[in-house]
Amino acid sequence: MDPTGLANAEWSDIGKLLRYTWIMAGLVVSAGVSMTIGHIFIPSLVATFHLPQILQKTRPVFYAMAVALFGFAVFFLILAIDLSDVLSRFWDDYWI
Repeated sequence: MDPTGLANAEWSDIGKLLRYTWIMAGLVVSAGVSMTIGHIFIPSLVATFHLPQILQKTRPVFYAMAVALFGFAVFFLILAIDLSDVLSRFWDDYWI
């Protein structure tokens, strides 16, 4: 490992990598919440008559939103993997 400091380009790439990773994590959590609302909460609340029956029709919207959010998360994962080569510029042992 070279003891020299990091250049501005490396810091910029590390910032982008962290930003993409956090965006991806937020999108995965949002997709999970959307899937949970559409698959668990809405049918349960309709079955117990806390919500009107007409709201059953909103379940496909939550499913589509979950799939779209997960697709965006995969996109940001690909961007983060593409930027992960910045780590090999200053850290030789990548898998530690």
